[in-house]
Amino acid sequence: MAVFQMGSHTHAIPMTLYRDNRAKVVNELQRAHNFGPDSKPIVLLQGGDNISHYDTDVDYVFRQESYFTYLFGVTEPGCYGTVEIKTGRSTLYVPRLPEEYAVWMGPLLGLEDFKQKYEVDAVHYVDEIANHLATVSPSVLLLLRISSPSFRRFAHIVSVVLQILS
Repeated sequence: MAVFQMGSHTHAIPMTLYRDNRAKVVNELQRAHNFGPDSKPIVLLQGGDNISHYDTDVDYVFRQESYFTYLFGVTEPGCYGTVEIKTGRSTLYVPRLPEEYAVWMGPLLGLEDFKQKYEVDAVHYVDEIANHLATVSPSVLLLLRISSPSFRRFAHIVSVVLQILS
């Protein structure tokens, strides 16, 4: 069983908690909104990003975006996630890191590793969001109003998705 844990001497939280949180959000959205029988509403969330300290190679301590943590429990920066409202299916999008990063970060996780670690239904790379959402073809994209420095990157991804879907 996968767990969220911030160190060996901290409380281990089962990843099923985040699956349950996603189910609660899906149930509440289904209860509160009538999207229609043929609609395909999807929640799209952006996780937190690393912030460089004075444009150097040193980052501030990373803290994940709260809503993203609530639904996915992901500890890595640069991720996105979707939840399909009709089915509850969850997809995590992770950054595609160059192999050279393994020198500093140790062995890099693959897509299947992330899927097992976070107990989501599917995992893709961030650079595949637009194409993947085009295959899912959502009728409604549910987004949070964001006012962070990384919003421009998120807005670009959303605009690309909308261009593909239209």
